Amino acid sequence: MPGPKARPPTSADVEELLAEIIRHHEATGVLPSASEIAAMAGGDSNLASRLAEAAYRYLSISASLDTGAIDFNSLQTPLPDAPSRPVSADTLPVFEGFRTIERIGTGGMGEIYKLQDLTLDRTVAAKVVRRQAGGPRTTAAEFLREARSLALFSDPRIVRIFECRTETEPAVIIMEFVEGFELGRLAPSLEFRQRARIMREVCDAVEHAHTLGIQHRDLKPANIMLDAALSPKILDFGLSDSNAWRGHLRGTPTYIAPEQLDPSQPIDGRTDVYALGVIFYELLCGAVPYSGSTTEVLAAVEAGQPRLPIEVDARVPDPLQAIALKAMERQPADRYQSARDMTRDLERYLNGLPVTARPTQYAATLAARVAPHLDQVAEWLRLKLVHPHEANRISGAYRALQVRDDDWIVASRALTPSQIALYLGAFFLFAGALFYFVAHRVYGAVDGLAGPVVILGLPFVGLNVAGRWLYRREHQAVAVAFYLGGLSLLPLFLLIGLHETGWWVAAPDDARQLFSGDVVSNRQMQITAAVACAWSVWLALRTRTSALSTVSAATIFLLGVSVLADFGLRDWLDSNRFDLLALHLAPIVAVYGCAAWWLERSGRPWFAAPAFVAAGIMLVLVLDLWAIDGKLLHYAGLSMRHLQPADVENPMLLDMLTSLALCGMIFYAIAAAFERRGPTAMSAAVLMLFTIAPFSILEPLAYLSRSAVYHQRFDWLYLGLAVGIALVSYRRQRKSFYYAGLINSGIALILIADRNRWFDKPAWAIAIVAVGISALVAGFILDAEHRRKSRS
Repeated sequence: MPGPKARPPTSADVEELLAEIIRHHEATGVLPSASEIAAMAGGDSNLASRLAEAAYRYLSISASLDTGAIDFNSLQTPLPDAPSRPVSADTLPVFEGFRTIERIGTGGMGEIYKLQDLTLDRTVAAKVVRRQAGGPRTTAAEFLREARSLALFSDPRIVRIFECRTETEPAVIIMEFVEGFELGRLAPSLEFRQRARIMREVCDAVEHAHTLGIQHRDLKPANIMLDAALSPKILDFGLSDSNAWRGHLRGTPTYIAPEQLDPSQPIDGRTDVYALGVIFYELLCGAVPYSGSTTEVLAAVEAGQPRLPIEVDARVPDPLQAIALKAMERQPADRYQSARDMTRDLERYLNGLPVTARPTQYAATLAARVAPHLDQVAEWLRLKLVHPHEANRISGAYRALQVRDDDWIVASRALTPSQIALYLGAFFLFAGALFYFVAHRVYGAVDGLAGPVVILGLPFVGLNVAGRWLYRREHQAVAVAFYLGGLSLLPLFLLIGLHETGWWVAAPDDARQLFSGDVVSNRQMQITAAVACAWSVWLALRTRTSALSTVSAATIFLLGVSVLADFGLRDWLDSNRFDLLALHLAPIVAVYGCAAWWLERSGRPWFAAPAFVAAGIMLVLVLDLWAIDGKLLHYAGLSMRHLQPADVENPMLLDMLTSLALCGMIFYAIAAAFERRGPTAMSAAVLMLFTIAPFSILEPLAYLSRSAVYHQRFDWLYLGLAVGIALVSYRRQRKSFYYAGLINSGIALILIADRNRWFDKPAWAIAIVAVGISALVAGFILDAEHRRKSRS
């Protein structure tokens, strides 16, 4: 029994769905695809056909009213159910002086025909205004603009123009006929070096166009032909323009740049660079980065997360992949800033040199793929599959990948012959400058400014100029070494120059000066340190290297010390008031810490890590200075003097050693707190504090044993504490505690034998051997017990 007949679609049905299509077009700038329209019609083919017809009529009317709308004829996605208009021989246009042979293609603003020049007997191509019923018509002015654009060129890689006829109907450009194959069709049969060589020529030709003020804005493989010699020829400048605010929403979706989808963003030469990147992407792996309907492609272009070419074709060389992705960066500022920059990287690859491209997508892709691994490590730790120290080590390695430095920075850390020579050169420059300063200021062997200017000043300027030149030409590692060499000359040159000019020279008998005599005044040190600090910080921020960041941290310390010279630094040192020195150095710890935290938060981990380490070093220095003479205990209102014998010469000895041991406990507590809550850039400083802490706890007892001013029981207390710290390492899995325990246990055994004169007593050696065997047996028993529990 036949089912009920489907209800024929009414005008209301079509109008309701057409309103939805119009809303979609206004929101995205494109019509839904044929499959999307069929889905909207609910599988009703009759309704889908009527709807497609209505959509086509709407598009024609809309395009004719607004010539700034997206050029749908160049979108390579046919309109749904648009009536086809095949061109027959009878409808071929006729041009005076030429015989029209055939239509050979469609460009961004017109149709292309193959002609025979009856006068010169040559084959040429003619581009005429597209005749689309109801559609947008190219104006004579726009057509003439393309002709003038092409006429500017004398580049063999760009199609030549012979004649332009705008007074005829239709308007026509007569141009060179290119015999060959489209780039996309020939690419799969080429070697990767051939593909790179072709792309280099295309980029160089586009750069030529840009220097003439012309931007193509519709680059795609179909507009690039290859002749028999694999030489490229760029076609179709129909959408070319130089106005930054004209040309949005025009072009081919697959090759359109993200900024072309946003009329609020300007368009410049980097838009063509993006298209070059997409072309190269397709050239490398045989697939476009984004596929699907026009709407899906444009959404993917805006998102800017293509698959890696090597995921499509595993043979794609990594340097070429990096070049393509660099050109395809979503943000114009992250791309190659010109087609010439892309050409240079392609030349580097062809010459066997490393390329400079490091796409931001690498970091984003790596971070996205690392995140699940970090979650897995956390899960392993929750299930007790790994120890906390193992989880920290694994997580630390993954986090290091997330904040990995640029490739050239990683490569510069390798001990290659060039790196060794570069940093040896920087070191010898500093050593030579220091000797020159001593000869000038201490021994008076050099007079006047001429010598310092020639020996120190001119090399400083030359090294920095050379460093800037090298850095801009992608020799970053060499540039950093040059910057370091120049920076090592700057402070000593300034000190000599200030003295020779008589600026801020102190009187020889001024007791407020840190250095006696007239070698260097406090003010000269402060000015020199401030200039060196500012210069090193600027270089560190420019180069993003830890080497210059570390130097910056050191110059900040020198600046702080030079400022303290005005507050009585010399008196504190002469009177052994180390507690006052510690109190005045404490603000530097805060400066380092706050600066490091800000640098880490602002995305500068290469600078934050040295600052955190400097803060840790200053913290150790301040607390240890504070512990001298037991001042750390005294400020807390405590003392250990009642525990020491009356015949001990230094009544503060026990207070000082207790304070030093207490400092070790503070170091451990701070490290443990920041290990849990601190940022990744703090990891090196935390490791340093963990390493120092056990030695700081044990060394005061080692001193007591060596001095032999206390009872022998302190020797045994020292040994017991050393062994205890080695055992405690199990609880927190701290190897620094284990090594500190072993080293100090050995020192304690030697001190006990020396105090008791047991070196010639075999019983002492036998006792130690017996303890060692007992420890081995205990270890075996503990292991067996652990295995038994594991099996049960």
